[in-house]
Amino acid sequence: MPLSKADLKPEDLSTTVLNPSNLENFIVKAKSNGWVALEPNGKNIPPSKIGSYDIIFDAGDLHYHDSFVGLSDFCGQECVTLSGEPIWSMAYHGYLLKPDEFAGEDAIRVLKPALGKMYSEGRFLGGISSRIGEAEYRDINDGDYKRFSGTEQIWNKGKLVYELRYFGGLVRK
Repeated sequence: MPLSKADLKPEDLSTTVLNPSNLENFIVKAKSNGWVALEPNGKNIPPSKIGSYDIIFDAGDLHYHDSFVGLSDFCGQECVTLSGEPIWSMAYHGYLLKPDEFAGEDAIRVLKPALGKMYSEGRFLGGISSRIGEAEYRDINDGDYKRFSGTEQIWNKGKLVYELRYFGGLVRK
């Protein structure tokens, strides 16, 4: 079950890295407050680099920052810090394969509900297939939040029209 901001008590935050479920739940909660915007607590901030779109979410000493460039074809990175120290990160690159048949707006209409469904199940990594209209969203990955890689795809009328590759995991000094 996804963690709410109220569930993150100060005494839990100091052990987030030691308690994997707290960190994983925070990542899910942050993502659902990010680009997908299932919940209203994420916020857009000024670009951190030229042309970027940036979204943050905070709960106590935990901070999530998603920064990406591009729209239909895009690249980005998500980072979670605890008391100002990076502890987790994910990089991604998404692109349209048939933009004349399936535009960026079409991809958004599939991605937001498919990702929202996954986040509402309390997870952010693959093993999901969702049908939205004539399109099918698929996410396949290897690993867990500590070290992972994967691909999300949108198939429309039997054709692969969108793909995103991602990888990430725990980080340390």
